[in-house]
Amino acid sequence: MKLRLDEYIEAPSLPGFTPYSIYIIEVNNQEVGRIVWRLGNDEEHYYDGHIGYHIEEEYRGQHYAYQACLLLKDQIIKDGYDHVLLTCDPDNIASRKTIEKLGAIFIERKEIPRTLRKMFSKDERVKNIYRWEMKS
Repeated sequence: MKLRLDEYIEAPSLPGFTPYSIYIIEVNNQEVGRIVWRLGNDEEHYYDGHIGYHIEEEYRGQHYAYQACLLLKDQIIKDGYDHVLLTCDPDNIASRKTIEKLGAIFIERKEIPRTLRKMFSKDERVKNIYRWEMKS
């Protein structure tokens, strides 16, 4: 497995967004998903997390999101972070298992403030929030 940088957005045009990188997750030269690394502080990414990932349906169940996070860890450290926040919907069992397998610590389950909801889908109202230490 490898991550291939697809795009780096240094100055997002939308308010509330921070610089971010989008990586393609490849297995045997086949794209199986994508992972996003969002720069910024904990307050800026408390509800969306520093990392977001999506695995195509036919490739799910292979722990690719977990492996991609581990591959991204060197870049996170290189960018000067000692921890990142990871979030998921409470009912997203696969994402929750990925986050827990990484050893991230559950902080809290929290409702997304109304002022931030425009940045999320209409079904997203609550997030589980975790802290992933880079030293682990």
